[in-house]
Amino acid sequence: VNKHVQTILNENNVELRRDAGPGVWVSALLPLAVIIGQIKYATSYKYKTAASISCGLLLQSAAFIIRTYYFQPLKGYDTITSCFVTYLLLYYFTSEGILISALYACLCMFTYQKISLPLMKLCPSSFTYGEATLVCQSFILFLVTFLVRNEQNSETCMDTGTTIIQLGVLSLMGLVSLSYYYDLKKKPVEFYSLVGFAFVFMVLSLHFLMGENPLLWIFHLVTEDTLTIKLMAFWLLCSAVAVTAVYSQIRNDEKASTAVRKIFHLLALLVFVTGIILKPCLLYVASGVAFAIFIFLDTVRILEMPPLGTFLQNGFMKFADEKDEGPIALTPVYLLVGCALPLWLYPAANISETDILPLISGLLSVGVGDSAASICGSLVGKNKWPGSKKTKEGTAACFLSQLFLVIALIQFGYIPRTNLLRPTFAIAVCSFVEAITDQVDNIVLPLLMYIMVL
Repeated sequence: VNKHVQTILNENNVELRRDAGPGVWVSALLPLAVIIGQIKYATSYKYKTAASISCGLLLQSAAFIIRTYYFQPLKGYDTITSCFVTYLLLYYFTSEGILISALYACLCMFTYQKISLPLMKLCPSSFTYGEATLVCQSFILFLVTFLVRNEQNSETCMDTGTTIIQLGVLSLMGLVSLSYYYDLKKKPVEFYSLVGFAFVFMVLSLHFLMGENPLLWIFHLVTEDTLTIKLMAFWLLCSAVAVTAVYSQIRNDEKASTAVRKIFHLLALLVFVTGIILKPCLLYVASGVAFAIFIFLDTVRILEMPPLGTFLQNGFMKFADEKDEGPIALTPVYLLVGCALPLWLYPAANISETDILPLISGLLSVGVGDSAASICGSLVGKNKWPGSKKTKEGTAACFLSQLFLVIALIQFGYIPRTNLLRPTFAIAVCSFVEAITDQVDNIVLPLLMYIMVL
């Protein structure tokens, strides 16, 4: 199937990320994660909507794979079938009514069909097919869950945080789109004027939706108690260490080594573990804000905006790897998203303090396992897997490091003692996939781990 997909994409002049296959299997990960969450947990109205649409996205992806295997284009009735199934699920689970359910179903399925190819052409050498479909699926679920409101008026901290993150990212998407459309490269006056307008629009819109000042809500969240203030100070210290590491590489004019890159994995591990255990809602909001900041800074870099444009470009050149051959700096975004995805996708309204295993699936696979595999493989690795640059010693380190952390968390009471067999199997599968996959492991490993331990 991968060979057939590669042939079709070549015929359409699509330039995929170099030294990587199409990764068709990746297109199933996000829909499966949402669907399994719906099956295993009592979920909100908004989550039921996302799960219904995920079924349609999964069906659409499967139809594309089957058609591609026989070198056939996706037929109109394939999309119509996906629309109909999605419509039935929306109508049954959400009681939206015939018209709204049909509108959501058709809009999502036809949008998914139309945007994957343009995305790969817009960002050449940035994605594989599977990674591009994952981005498109995320975009569709993001838009739909923004439009749909929960039935209850009682908003939890997570619900309010979701509203802030979604409207903030939506405003940022508008900023990026307008900057691209009007070609604002090296036009700081126009760009920063647009930034100011987008910020005012975001704050006023949030004030209308929340019924209170969103900036004050965030201020109260980060100063809620002494523990929160100490946690924020620790996170700021970790951020300062990260900035210092980037500045040091630029000053020394050196390309970042594997060990230096893994500093950021360690910092992400420290931030997310403390946040998930102590203040999950604060981490939820902070990770969304950090994602928006990353996208904004990369926009500043691409448009060469003073005063940070040159510094960011120099940092990008020192830390760029094979995932960053396209115009976008994807490596830092992938690391953040990989760690935060389980927290963003987790369906339960209240996070259990005695079973955080699903929430740390990104930290296990990326922050611990992938880091241990890279460091151990580069230092003592000698025996490579067939057809791969990864070593068997690195895979062993990947497995053992994750298993050690799970056992430690069981001892401290954060994971049930009866829960060792399932994470051991999940860790073994993810360690093997880490060794052989040519897809972006910072994204696919967290999703794969999350699906197996949820």
